Amino acid sequence: MTKTRTKYGQHILRNAFKTHHQLEGLSANGDEMDCDCILTHHVIYKPEVMLKEPHFHDDFQQLLCFLGTNPMNVRDFGGAVVEISLGAEGEKHVIDSPAIVSVSPGLIHGPLNFKHIPTPIIFLEIMLTRKYHTKMLKDAGKPAAATKKRKSPGRIVRKPSPKA
Repeated sequence: MTKTRTKYGQHILRNAFKTHHQLEGLSANGDEMDCDCILTHHVIYKPEVMLKEPHFHDDFQQLLCFLGTNPMNVRDFGGAVVEISLGAEGEKHVIDSPAIVSVSPGLIHGPLNFKHIPTPIIFLEIMLTRKYHTKMLKDAGKPAAATKKRKSPGRIVRKPSPKA
């Protein structure tokens, strides 16, 4: 089958699969999408401390979305319990229903603990930046060049499209 270029085909990113933590998920960084946004989809099926140390991002907003997997009831979180700490004080919050955590630039967050996962849930991260980078608490006040930078985690795993 030959590929045909279309006028707007470059706006569709296909086979953007990466494995970050537990399972493969849909994921793309800003360079792949040609925008200032990173999207990472995780299926969480067992307990895991995903983020062990608190950190912050001084120049971009991050949205952490916690969703159930029951398509007949979007409010069903399957009994899952997730803990996240926010702020310099480490204020702990328990998420036991679908929720969105808005992490403003500079807001310290972590640890992030998927504590009880009786049925799979979806964890969707939306980062409004082209390149992911963090600052650890010990790096507060240092210039960005002195902080930890990394590409979106994982590697792209391209799978062939099913033949029609």
